[in-house]
Amino acid sequence: MAARIGNVIYWLGCIIAGLTVMAGVAVYIVEGHSRSDGVVVTAGFFITAFVFWLVGRAMRYVLAAR
Repeated sequence: MAARIGNVIYWLGCIIAGLTVMAGVAVYIVEGHSRSDGVVVTAGFFITAFVFWLVGRAMRYVLAAR
């Protein structure tokens, strides 16, 4: 049972990370390239997405032992 929960949390982390990356790209396309801090904001989105993915991966490792 814990292995299934670990896989579900991992996939949720992947989905949230993907949505965060898409939001970061959308923000950069819409207004980021014309602002001086656009790259920093986009990098913040990417770092946040990486953290979501990493937490999901850690939960999968702990719960599913993969």
